[in-house]
Amino acid sequence: MKANLNSHTAKHQKSKLKNLLKRKRLFWEIAKAQHMCALVKVDAPLFWKKYRPRAPIMHKINAATLLEGFCALVGQSPPPLQLRTDHSAQVIESPPSHTLNADITLAELLQALKNLQRNKAIGLDGMKAEFILDAGELLHMPLLTMFNCFLAKGFPEALSIGVVHALFKGGDASKFDNYKG
Repeated sequence: MKANLNSHTAKHQKSKLKNLLKRKRLFWEIAKAQHMCALVKVDAPLFWKKYRPRAPIMHKINAATLLEGFCALVGQSPPPLQLRTDHSAQVIESPPSHTLNADITLAELLQALKNLQRNKAIGLDGMKAEFILDAGELLHMPLLTMFNCFLAKGFPEALSIGVVHALFKGGDASKFDNYKG
C-alpha cells in the first residue's frame, strides 16, 4: 500500500513539474514577444539583427563534385543563375480560375499559421517562421491583405525563387552521397 502511495505521489509531483515547466515556457515566450515588440520601436536595426538569417555553413565538398552529383540526380545541368540588377517588383500573372480565385479567409490563414514550424530554414526574404508566430495578431490582417492582393494582382517573381542547400549527413565530407538537400 505504501509503495503504491509513493508511486502515486511521484506521478503527481511529475505532473505538477511538467505543468509548471509549460507555464514557465509560455511566460518566457510571451515576455520574449513583448521584448521584441518593444525593441522594434526603440531600435529597429537591433530587432532585425536578431531575426537575420545565420551565415551559411561551409562544407568540404567542392562545387565541381556538387555539380556532378546534381547532374547525376537530375540528368541535366542546373540552369545558369540569373541575378537581377534591378530590384523592381516584377509580377507573374496567375491564370484565371473561378474556383481558386476566392479570397483567403482569416480562418484559412490561421490554419496555415498553425502549420508553421519553428527552427526551420528560412527563405530568400530572410523571414523566420518565429517572427510571424511571435508577432501574433499584429500580422494577421497585413498577411491576409497581402496574400489576397497576390491572388488578385499576381504573385511577385521573388516568391517563386527557391534555394536548395546541400546538407552534410555524415561520413566522408568530400563524397556527394553524404549530403542531402
